[in-house]
Amino acid sequence: MLTLQQAVRANATLADVAERAWASRRLLQRVAVHLPPGLRDLVQAGPLEEGVWCVLAANPSVAAKVRQLAPVLLAAARNAGAPVQQLRVRVAGRGRT
Repeated sequence: MLTLQQAVRANATLADVAERAWASRRLLQRVAVHLPPGLRDLVQAGPLEEGVWCVLAANPSVAAKVRQLAPVLLAAARNAGAPVQQLRVRVAGRGRT
């Protein structure tokens, strides 16, 4: 019987999705220093695809603050080596924002 990790590695599509999810989480860890300490636990890494990085905010107030910080976060992401051109902020558990 395969473990979940083995099954993901064995499937190219799942491996790609897992790699992008890992890269997004790692990127958030690198730029989190630019978030106010009280917000760091309220922001989660979302999809990272073709130069667009999505982060998930716990509520609309957090999303608004993250949007204000978008230029700083994008610059930090680029300095960390990520080819990110746009930052999208969405409220977790809700539709598009």
